[in-house]
Amino acid sequence: MARLSKIVLIADDNSANRYVACRSLRHANFVTIEACSGRGAVEQARRFRPDIIVLDMNMPDQSGLTTLEQLRADPSTASIPVVFVTATAHSAFEQKQAEELGASAYLFNPVRPDTLVAVVEGSIERAHREQS
Repeated sequence: MARLSKIVLIADDNSANRYVACRSLRHANFVTIEACSGRGAVEQARRFRPDIIVLDMNMPDQSGLTTLEQLRADPSTASIPVVFVTATAHSAFEQKQAEELGASAYLFNPVRPDTLVAVVEGSIERAHREQS
């Protein structure tokens, strides 16, 4: 049975960024869960199986790329779409790595709430089409 509300995991070590993302997505009728580290994101993804993960590229314990690699290596989380969000400039190489690991999108903070909602909705829809 399909869930009525889509679950979004917001993984960011910056509490203000998590707050803004959660508020924006809740306003658009998403259910949000939070993690403040890469390892925490992997644990929450395994536990709740969200419809999508919004993942900060820079975490205190491990990079977003390492987190995404761990998610992709686990069959229970491998197909969850991931949208990267970062506040710092990253090289084209890092963006290409994220893309090769299957990131759905790569956004820069501050992200406008309507942009975040649109990217999350579009990424979920695209993932559902690809899995069908």
